[in-house]
Amino acid sequence: MTNDFTNFNGDSLDNYLGHEMIEINEESAKSRLVINKNHHQPMGLVHGGIYATMAETLCSYGANFNSGGIFVGVNNNTDFLTSVSDGELICTAKLIKKGKSYQLWEAQIHHDNDLCAISKVRLSRIK
Repeated sequence: MTNDFTNFNGDSLDNYLGHEMIEINEESAKSRLVINKNHHQPMGLVHGGIYATMAETLCSYGANFNSGGIFVGVNNNTDFLTSVSDGELICTAKLIKKGKSYQLWEAQIHHDNDLCAISKVRLSRIK
């Protein structure tokens, strides 16, 4: 990974999934994912890991964008609220607490106007 946290560059899970950065600033970030069959679990719904991945990635990028250190996720608590099988997911992440050694972010994932999942992601400074 480079120090450019404005997009999901290089060979990464996010590029493989089709996860795209829309915007990022000091206290928030927004991304999108167009759902395809590779995002489904066996019952034809978006796999819960997709929501957790979107949230952790976006929160991690936000934490690293707004700091001089390197932050990594150490806890991801994702609640799944609505099932989705197609369309587009929009993830918005907001900074809750910025400390020197940790940051806490919250991500919400929407499909159209429906809230599908909500995550709190704690990140710890490793450098």
